[in-house]
Amino acid sequence: MSDQQPAISPEDLENAMRKMPAPVAVIGAAHEGILGGLTAAWVTRVSLDPPLLLVAVGHERFSWGLMSGSDQFTVSLPTEEQVPEARLFGLKSRRDVDKWSQVDHVLLGEGIPALEYCTARFLCRKTDVFTTGDHDCFVGLVIDAQTVGELPALPMRGGDYAPTNE
Repeated sequence: MSDQQPAISPEDLENAMRKMPAPVAVIGAAHEGILGGLTAAWVTRVSLDPPLLLVAVGHERFSWGLMSGSDQFTVSLPTEEQVPEARLFGLKSRRDVDKWSQVDHVLLGEGIPALEYCTARFLCRKTDVFTTGDHDCFVGLVIDAQTVGELPALPMRGGDYAPTNE
C-alpha cells in the first residue's frame, strides 16, 4: 500500500465523499473555435483578494483539452430548475454532441460559452494549473461576475444533482 492510499475500502470512501456538500456548475471552454463544457461538482472559491475560483477536471474529459489550450473559462451556476441542462453537460461528451447548440448561452471574454439563464456566471482568466491525482485543478482569476437570476443554485445531492424538494 502506498503512502497516499487510505486504509479504507473504496466503497466506504465513495459513500462518505458523497456526503460532502458541493455546488453543481457548468464549466464553459473554447479552443480553436470548438466550444465545450462539462458539469463539475469540484468547484470552489479559493481567494477573495484576488478573486479566484478553482475547477477540477478529469484528464479524460474532452473539455480538459479545451481548457488546457485556452486562457479563459466560465463557471455557470444552474438553477434548481435546470437539472436537464446539468445532466446534458454531465452525461454527454463533446466528442459525440455539441451541447452548447442545445441550450441558450452567451459568449463571454474571448468567446467562451456560459449558460444564458442561470443563478450566476463567472468569466475566469486561467492563472494556474496543477495536477492532483487523476484531475487537473484550473485556477482562474474572476474577471467578470454576473448575478443572472434569483432562483437557488442547483446543489449536488449524493451522486446526483437534484433540487431540494426532490
